[in-house]
Formats: sequence, structure tokens, C-alpha cells
Amino acid sequence: MGYWGYLVAAKSDLPLDALPTSSTFGDEYVRVEPIGDGWQLAWVAGTTDNPLTGSQALARTTGHPVLAALIVDSDCGPVAAADPQGSTWSGTLAKSRAIDSYHMPDDGISPSAAVASFRSWSEAAALPLDESLAIQALTPDATDPEHLFGLLLQATAIAPSQP
Repeated sequence: MGYWGYLVAAKSDLPLDALPTSSTFGDEYVRVEPIGDGWQLAWVAGTTDNPLTGSQALARTTGHPVLAALIVDSDCGPVAAADPQGSTWSGTLAKSRAIDSYHMPDDGISPSAAVASFRSWSEAAALPLDESLAIQALTPDATDPEHLFGLLLQATAIAPSQP
């Protein structure tokens, strides 16, 4: 059995689990770790909301962009991003598995359209984008959503790139 819960990346001077809006992702913070330049990665067990709603609330609280994914049994999951000005993006990690194994609806968005909309969001959020990493992360047949989420963090320079 894999991980069920949220991965949340946000920038804050306070630990993410100490912020009042952090409960939009749930109250069982498994761990919160720094990933560089004030950014933190939180693992939140369980599910209480969708990643877009939580990302929007946390972005308003922190004043910085937020990326969050709901990981479903380490197989797949919806992912969303928001910035404090209201720009949002959403997609699916390991989309083929989400559709085939978990019967999540197919949004009909092509991989190239998913990357293009993610690029638009990253520009609105004033984050750089390594498009090749975004393509890897949003490829429908990709697996390991925790790794794919990490690729999105690296693609936007939220987390340092791995060698």
C-alpha cells in the first residue's frame, strides 16, 4: 500500500503546519521539510479537500505561489497550483493510471495543452519553467506521482534540480 495524502509546497517564514489555513489540506501533518529559499514541502495524511481549494487558501495566506497534489496510493493524483493574485492551474499526475485504475474522469486535456497551461500559470506566478521537466511530470503514462510532483517543483525552481 502506498502513500495516501497531500504533498504541499509553499513558501513561508512559519512552518506550514503552523499556518491557520494549512488545515485546508487536513490536520495530520506527517512531516514538513525545508526545500530551499524559504520553500517547504509538507506531507499531509488523509484528505479533506481538493488540492486547488487548499492551494488558493494557502497562497492567499503566505503571499506566495503554492503547488499541491493529492497522492492516491502512490499511483496517481490530481495536482493544482495557485498564486496570491488568483491565477490557478490543475492537472493529473500519472493520468493514465488515474483514468484506468481509479476511474477518475478524463479531462480531455492533451499533454501539450497541460504543459502549456502550466507554463502560463508559472509565468503568472513569476516562476521560471524548465519545460522539459514539466513534460516529464505531465506525461500521462508516467508513474510514481511523488517523483512527478518533485519534477514540477524542480521545473519551477521551487526545489533544486537533481543531478
